[in-house]
Amino acid sequence: MRSSAAVRATYPPEHLPGHLPQSATITIRDGKPYPHTKVEVTPKGGRIHFENLDDRGYRLRLFKPRTKALKGIDILLPAKGTVTVIIKKFDIFMYAVVDLIDEVASGRGGGPIQN
Repeated sequence: MRSSAAVRATYPPEHLPGHLPQSATITIRDGKPYPHTKVEVTPKGGRIHFENLDDRGYRLRLFKPRTKALKGIDILLPAKGTVTVIIKKFDIFMYAVVDLIDEVASGRGGGPIQN
């Protein structure tokens, strides 16, 4: 029996249900992350890229869920720059975009980023 090309088509793995992408990008615009919701990548060396489109730098503060953001680690996110975070198996982090001078995150955070 003959079948149409649509029936015979095979889909790349990234289009199959339950497949996690190798990488994802979170864009910072006006000090706010997009998307600010959960971003998930594969546990096999998945990468989250934080791309800053603003003309000023920020601190990217990573911290574990259910802990205070002040107990996290800060990474410089330069103006018009990109920072890449590698997500290992079972890693889960929340994040905040913080001004370089001001200690207050002003609610510009998101997450979790995880595998």
